[in-house]
Amino acid sequence: MKKTVTFFCSGKTNLKEEYNLNIANLIKKIDIDKISIAYGGGRVGLMGIVRDTFLSMNGTIISSNMRIFKEEGIEDDYLFDNIDQRQKKLVELGDAYVVLPGGFGTLYELFEVITKNQIGEASKPILIYNYNNVYDNFILLVEKLMEERFIKHNFANYKIEVFTNYDDLAERINNLHTTI
Repeated sequence: MKKTVTFFCSGKTNLKEEYNLNIANLIKKIDIDKISIAYGGGRVGLMGIVRDTFLSMNGTIISSNMRIFKEEGIEDDYLFDNIDQRQKKLVELGDAYVVLPGGFGTLYELFEVITKNQIGEASKPILIYNYNNVYDNFILLVEKLMEERFIKHNFANYKIEVFTNYDDLAERINNLHTTI
């Protein structure tokens, strides 16, 4: 059965080209017969790379966007008035979550799905792509919070996996149908 993977990532322009190329290479390795992608809408930043690359492969994309970010020429599957509604739909759509490099919005999404796994509202894989070591300090922060006993368990207990190259991440995404 086909799985839907929600991608959380940057919607910012003017990123280093290496991020665009790397994310496009990741997306090209995803099996469109096994995986559909849900994302936050639009053609901007890494979200646009995810969208355009997957659509160029004839993959299925589901967008959950906010009305204020609606772009001309793009039909969004879901449009909302606020971030909470948008996020709720993105979380609901995903059988698993892929966290690519991003800013505050991406971190907000990451913390939401970790918290849902932590409190037992969900038990879905969270796959963090630590490309260019962008999440190293986050990983160190979590380790420190564990050491100080603010966080009880390690990443595995919350179904969090960290990847440093797109081949391994793509393989994990493509095999989600056997582990969920």
